[in-house]
Amino acid sequence: MGFFDELGKKISDASQDVMQKGKEMADTAKFNSMIHDEEKKITAVYSKIGKKYFEDFKNAPAEGFKEFVDEIHAAQAKIAEIQEKLNALKNEGKAAAEAVATEAKEAVSNAANTAANVAEGAADAAAKAVNNVQNAAEGAADATAQAVNKAETAVENAVNENQSTGQ
Repeated sequence: MGFFDELGKKISDASQDVMQKGKEMADTAKFNSMIHDEEKKITAVYSKIGKKYFEDFKNAPAEGFKEFVDEIHAAQAKIAEIQEKLNALKNEGKAAAEAVATEAKEAVSNAANTAANVAEGAADAAAKAVNNVQNAAEGAADATAQAVNKAETAVENAVNENQSTGQ
């Protein structure tokens, strides 16, 4: 059993070493993270110092800073130029949208006028059709009255003829 005891001890020692290395790695990562956090703080303070310096001395930078101040001024001018282009683009888009809206309103108005004209034409055509039907009905009534008169006359003539021949 000595072999297994010795193997168990070696495995136990190895696992202790692995655990120790893992702890060291975790501590190393923790310390590196803490260093990184402090470096970020320093970078933020550098940025604040630079901004404060620029605000205080942007018109009269000390020797060695003029180049940096000029770079900031150039970037600010470029931003203003781009902002003007952006505003112009927005205004063009707004003008185009307004033009489309105006055209749409005109198209709707034209369509409404056309529909009104068509409706008026249809009403006129319907009135003419009613008038034509009335005229046709009156004509038919006159023709019927004339036919009735002729029939009555024919009946009277037939009766008269019958009476005269039958006597």
